[in-house]
Amino acid sequence: VEFPAVLLNTSTGEIESEFHMYVQPEENPILSGFCTGLTGITQDQVDKGVPLNICLSQFLKWIQKIQKEKKIIFSTDSQSNSTSEAKACAFVTWTDWDLGVCLHYECKRKQLRKPDILNSWIDLKATYRAFYNRKPKGLNGALQDLGIAFEGREHCGLDDSRNTARLAWRLICDGCVLKVTKSLDK
Repeated sequence: VEFPAVLLNTSTGEIESEFHMYVQPEENPILSGFCTGLTGITQDQVDKGVPLNICLSQFLKWIQKIQKEKKIIFSTDSQSNSTSEAKACAFVTWTDWDLGVCLHYECKRKQLRKPDILNSWIDLKATYRAFYNRKPKGLNGALQDLGIAFEGREHCGLDDSRNTARLAWRLICDGCVLKVTKSLDK
């Protein structure tokens, strides 16, 4: 029901761009009390949202705009597009759930073409565990372990995205080299 993303500059730690849309649930258009309580998303917000295919289309437009403006490439981009000044870019998620399970099967079920750039990502939870040799209790727990306060509301997609970026920046500052951990490409 929510599709957020932020662009983190890994040289400065600044979030340079954000994407956020609410997605209309089709099969179960009425949100459960559990969902609204957990995420803070209201029925009105999803009612004013867009179908997933429109959201994915708008997301791709956002990606293409920032790729052009900021000269970034994803590992799935053909090498012919890459230039010496292009900066490498990858998606970072907290676990494999959002891209590896949820979006993957939702697109399959709805027979939607999922953008290829969403087929590989960095699982920050796995990266965190390996780098610090600690098992975090969720995104908030990982931040707390490092003395960083969670900003915003947990389970609000945009706030989770911003905090995932903050955690990624801390890992980078501590010397971690972020690498793609999961790829659905054959």
